[in-house]
Amino acid sequence: PSQAAMFKVDEDTFANFGFQMQVWGQHLGKQTNAANDKDRTNFSINNAKVYFSGQVNKLVHFHTELDASITSKDASGTMKIGDAHIRFHFADEFQLLAGYQRLPFGRTTLSSSYSAIIPTMYGYAAAANAPVFGAATIGAAGAGASSSRDAGVAIKSDIADGMLIVRAGIFDGKFDQRTTTSTNESLAFAFRVQFTPTMLGYKPEKGYSLSDTYLGRQNVLTIGFGYNTQKNKLDQHTWKQWTVDAQWEQKFGDIVPNIQLGYIDLKDYNDARDDARAFWAQGQLLYDQVVGVGKPALALGWFYSENKPANGDPKAKVNRYAVYFNYYIKGQNAKIQLGLDSVQRNNADKRRNGKNYTDLTLALQTIF
Repeated sequence: PSQAAMFKVDEDTFANFGFQMQVWGQHLGKQTNAANDKDRTNFSINNAKVYFSGQVNKLVHFHTELDASITSKDASGTMKIGDAHIRFHFADEFQLLAGYQRLPFGRTTLSSSYSAIIPTMYGYAAAANAPVFGAATIGAAGAGASSSRDAGVAIKSDIADGMLIVRAGIFDGKFDQRTTTSTNESLAFAFRVQFTPTMLGYKPEKGYSLSDTYLGRQNVLTIGFGYNTQKNKLDQHTWKQWTVDAQWEQKFGDIVPNIQLGYIDLKDYNDARDDARAFWAQGQLLYDQVVGVGKPALALGWFYSENKPANGDPKAKVNRYAVYFNYYIKGQNAKIQLGLDSVQRNNADKRRNGKNYTDLTLALQTIF
């Protein structure tokens, strides 16, 4: 909201609005052994977003995002609702959110791609293991929907001015009659608690979404734990998923280091009752002075995911290494990101999904 334009009726009634866009150019490496699979260069609108947020009065708040992407030559794309929820702010300690919203689980579901230090983010290129980076949401089954969001009702409680933040909710989930079959109706449950040692001077992450970096504007140390579950009534198995993650960012003069760590464990996520898990570590070193027209930063990332088949077949494992040069012309409002993602598969994953490859990505971003 602090970066948005505003319609203001009075002190208690207003709306913030804005526009965001990500333009990508990528050189994609050959991923499979198919004869027609070649290296290729693609340009795309990774995301274009119009958003509105504000309040009718001090009690009733709202938030809506309309997302679009264009990846084909004929400029056809998809338009969808990224977020659409109403929030009743009874108190900082008791906020009720109803609608289509981010799942209260982990940094993988709560982080905005517009704050990403690595633009390809968490689950990029790990096809067989992608579920471990998402969540048991309606988005995983609904066409064109996001795996990090779901329709439902949630509460958010900022305790002791954000030192402890608790989020919990009930959602449609992956196994919902609108996306599967009417005999498989069940609800999904999600929970997250995050802690910030505010007594040490760190600022809590109290926003609706989390940020990969605050670019030195505030020192952050957040530790989070999340859980997500839903029962599949058709074959009587229960999807269970938990995560733990942490982020630290602190400004030292003109240098701003950032470190993030995370782990996700997923049980019985499909009809075969396969398991999956993931580790990741990423970070950025920002030089907080203008060089040319912007502030430079170097970001590194390691993402590991594995799929463990219930039938005893070998685990499919993927290691992905990322290195990006980030150039912040006006914070997140105008930035350029250039880097590599190198995907390394073990033999079991190669048999399922192809070969090792490296992608080069140039990502341009604007926010108004």
